[in-house]
Amino acid sequence: MKNLKTFLIVFILLINFNTAKAAESLVAGVEGMFCLMCQEKLTKAFKDEFGSEATITVSWEKGLGVVSVPTNGVITEEAFKKVVEKTGFKYSGIIRSATAIQNLEQTEMFINKNPGIIKLKTF
Repeated sequence: MKNLKTFLIVFILLINFNTAKAAESLVAGVEGMFCLMCQEKLTKAFKDEFGSEATITVSWEKGLGVVSVPTNGVITEEAFKKVVEKTGFKYSGIIRSATAIQNLEQTEMFINKNPGIIKLKTF
């Protein structure tokens, strides 16, 4: 009986461990943003699409859009692209991160570790 209980506990833990999903992010270059209003427009569109649980980072100055979803969230490249295009902008160089990216500094560090895919704008 003790072996059965141990087996069940291990089995349940393995199932939960294997089905657990980590937080993730999509990072992309966004072309066509020229002001703070553009940034706010895209931020609102991302929030509307991915919900209030998502962490959104948009920078018109750097030409970036980042959406991070919590462990129970879902984000697809297709949905991300659709939001960018629907708001009148163009996307480029989408990269998926297996970790949540919370702010512009983390985004820049991530891009520096993955060079050549996304080009940051500089003024």
